[in-house]
Amino acid sequence: MIFRNVLTTGFCVLFVAACIPGSRLSGEDNLFHALPGGEFILHEEITIRPGRVRKSFQDGSPTYGYDEAYPHCDLVVPEISEEPQIIPARSYRIGRIIGQTHYALRPQRGPLRLAAAQGGSGLQLSNGGEGWIVKAYYIALHAETPPERLTLICGGAYDYPFFARYPGLVEIQTSLGKYATLKLP
Repeated sequence: MIFRNVLTTGFCVLFVAACIPGSRLSGEDNLFHALPGGEFILHEEITIRPGRVRKSFQDGSPTYGYDEAYPHCDLVVPEISEEPQIIPARSYRIGRIIGQTHYALRPQRGPLRLAAAQGGSGLQLSNGGEGWIVKAYYIALHAETPPERLTLICGGAYDYPFFARYPGLVEIQTSLGKYATLKLP
């Protein structure tokens, strides 16, 4: 009986703490207030292929696709073009940051997963709150000369809703590798 009361009290304290605006649970990284006004420094020129609007980064390397099971970032231009788009190496001011949650159904187990794995990760997008989610920052980047506006999208790993979290500064930097650096204001 005492154990049940202690367990119930502990759960209630955690639940109330999670609902208080501005409260943070241990281990949670929150860059919403830390990054605006900071700087995104692109160390190397990036080329986006014709017909595309983004270049993805994971584990310090540019890629055209990434594994959703690990943190990743996308550098996104505002418009699609039939010509290659070059993003010059320079500094960008970090503007507004918003967060977004993407939902996915849990990967299927068994023979169906093997068939699905040939075409991708086996994750299927979902329109509801069931399954796995990824939390991502959408970071507005501004420069004086074209391209004036870019968006840096950095997401954590897909996980169960209770465990999913935004990527931390170290995870973002690991995804970008030597290609870019985020500097706090």
